[in-house]
Amino acid sequence: MTACVVGVGNAFRGDDAVGLEVARLLTGTVDAPVVEYEGEPVALLDAWEGHDRVFVIDAMQSGAAAGTVRRVAAHSEPLPPELGRTSTHLLGVAEAIELARALGRLPAETVVYAIEGERFEAGSTLSPAVAAAAAAVAASVRDELGA
Repeated sequence: MTACVVGVGNAFRGDDAVGLEVARLLTGTVDAPVVEYEGEPVALLDAWEGHDRVFVIDAMQSGAAAGTVRRVAAHSEPLPPELGRTSTHLLGVAEAIELARALGRLPAETVVYAIEGERFEAGSTLSPAVAAAAAAVAASVRDELGA
């Protein structure tokens, strides 16, 4: 299986950058392309084109404690509504995944790691709980990839 990792986020909105941080932690440590993605999530369909295994990492706002991690096998089931959050984009990751499913462009194995954020203000940095969760998720993805 050819795998790729996509860290989604906004580098200028605090914990929203957690997907980007996980991507940075994985770059050069796994035998798979690692992409930092800050654009419209619908373009994820192109980012994972040609891969049959993909890991997507993004922040969530579900009301859980900061740093809470949810792992969802999105190829088997839609993302739970509580993982949805107000996106700074026209479509969020969940909508992009469902669009890919409808178009037959969802990789055979699509795993989403959602990390609960605490602060999303412009100019803020990762909160300590979210930074710790980023390291844990990077280790989990590394294990799943067999690195």
